[in-house]
Formats: sequence, structure tokens, C-alpha cells
Amino acid sequence: MLHKNKWMMMLVALLALIMISGCGNDGAEDAAEEDPAQETPAEEGKEQEENDQKSDTTLESDQDLTQKLEAEKGIESVMVQVVGGDQQAVNVDIEINEEQELSAKEVIEKYGAVIKEEYTDHTIDIIVVKDGKIQQQATLD
Repeated sequence: MLHKNKWMMMLVALLALIMISGCGNDGAEDAAEEDPAQETPAEEGKEQEENDQKSDTTLESDQDLTQKLEAEKGIESVMVQVVGGDQQAVNVDIEINEEQELSAKEVIEKYGAVIKEEYTDHTIDIIVVKDGKIQQQATLD
């Protein structure tokens, strides 16, 4: 009987040690994840450059051009984004419907000319979508 109790006590003690060591945490992993303030100088410089680039670039929408293009037959919806800064560009997504008689390429040619009249010094990126699928994409310089 004494022999059986001795083994039970040793087993309980062993389980307790396993539980304590298994559940214990020295905090080394969590400290690295929770303290983003400890960055290396290279990371800080890289982050600063990214912030500088973001501040040089502006992003606006052109509601007048959007309404002008949406008024055309066969055009379901239009999104116009004007990117300002060092890389001036106009991003245009045109969603066409079944009423559109022009091909996707002809849509790009026709409305690309209209957009280029207003944004002569910008790069024009046009995407034509029909039924949720990209039909054609083009970049006009």
C-alpha cells in the first residue's frame, strides 16, 4: 500500500512540474511582438521613406468626368481616380452593360480620347469590365 501511494505522489508531482513548465512563459516571444517601438535604424529609415512617398502623392476622384462618362449609352458605372504628385496618372474603371454596341477596345479608344482632353499631362490607365470580368485594359501615355 505504501508502495502504491509513493508512486501516486511521484506521478502527481511530475504532472505538476509538467503543467508548470508547459504553461509557463518567459515572455521573450510576446515582448518582441508587443513592442514595435524597438525598431532598428534601417527599419525606421525605410518607414520614413515610405511616409515621404505617401505624402507626395495625392488621390482624388473626378465627379464631373464620372458623370459625363456615365451619361453615355451602354455605360453602367465609372470610377475615375486622379493621382497627383510625381507620378501623375488617371485610373479609370468603366463597367459596360448589354446596351454597349462598341467593343472593349473601341470603348478604350473613344473614352480614352475624352479623358486625355482633360488630363493631357497624365498617364491614363483604363480598365473595361463587363459582368464582373475584365474585358480589356490599356495604358495611354
